Amino acid sequence: MVELSNTENQPGGAEAMDGELLSRAERRDQQIQRILDAAKTCFVRSGFQGASMQQICAEVGMSPGALYRYFPSKEAIVEAICEADRQDDMTCFGVLRGATSAAEGLVQAAMAHITHTSMKGSAPLFAEMRSESMRNEAVRATVDGHKGEVAAMIEPLLAEAIAQGEINPVVELPVLMAVLMSVGEGLAINDLPARGVPLDKLEIAFRAMVEGMLRPIKSTPAAE
Repeated sequence: MVELSNTENQPGGAEAMDGELLSRAERRDQQIQRILDAAKTCFVRSGFQGASMQQICAEVGMSPGALYRYFPSKEAIVEAICEADRQDDMTCFGVLRGATSAAEGLVQAAMAHITHTSMKGSAPLFAEMRSESMRNEAVRATVDGHKGEVAAMIEPLLAEAIAQGEINPVVELPVLMAVLMSVGEGLAINDLPARGVPLDKLEIAFRAMVEGMLRPIKSTPAAE
């Protein structure tokens, strides 16, 4: 079991919640979140390479010994950040399960993700992590693993739509998936809503792109 540092007993580390002291597990979760928030700030400010574990310690107000009890390396911190993002993505892309069509599911899931990431201001961090993944094998494995889980939610939906004659994509499924995932990543990194692009206009453009690639097959009324 992880030992709790003295800082966890300081004001802010174990504050009362609704008048009652936090449990040991709750204090641990609170400390982890503080570390992750501090690391995000450092990564965006100094870059992954420039940000050191010492800087993260200073940002969070924690001794190196205490920090290393939670995370042995920056790569471990990135993995924890990606895990939190993965849970958010599972929620955003969960709309795929109840979609009326493959195209509609993709549009609604993408818009939910774009809105969520923009509200969180995650674009600078996403860009830094993707950049670092080009140099760091451990970070690449974490980032690509996260991306692969999202793809695993989308691909079966498209495969079924193709099998049922609902869509007739312009390219084979593997290529289609590669393009869609790259477009999604680009939208997350660029954060168009923060640049002044209205969400309703963005949805119109994204829907047109999705329908152009998927080519939904419109059913014709049955002959009377």
